[in-house]
Amino acid sequence: MRSEIMDGILRHIHPIGGIENARLLEVSPGHAKLSMEITQEALNLYGNVHGGFLFSLCATAAGMSTYAYETANVTECSSINFLRGVNTGTIYIESNAIHKGRKTVVNQVTVANDAGKLVASASFTMFLIAPV
Repeated sequence: MRSEIMDGILRHIHPIGGIENARLLEVSPGHAKLSMEITQEALNLYGNVHGGFLFSLCATAAGMSTYAYETANVTECSSINFLRGVNTGTIYIESNAIHKGRKTVVNQVTVANDAGKLVASASFTMFLIAPV
């Protein structure tokens, strides 16, 4: 393999962080909304917010909206679609339950930029562990 290709591959390994800077804006059973100011540490090597970072924020919002039912929970299944890149400003992560059963809650989660345009859309099925 050419050295410049290997160098490009290795640049994919870098720290990603900043989730601890998310702010909880709203929460009620089946609903949570967070905001996050984009920082340099959340960006991938191409200069956009890293997809794994967005996924983690979605998982956090889904867990919070489910926990508001006063039930401990974990992610059972999830999927995400990345719709557009974002690299500056504030993003808003919103989770809404679309189904609550005896053992699971299904949440639709969206990420929007500060202009209100969708950045990502996700679905999270949360397994209900036990009342808290």
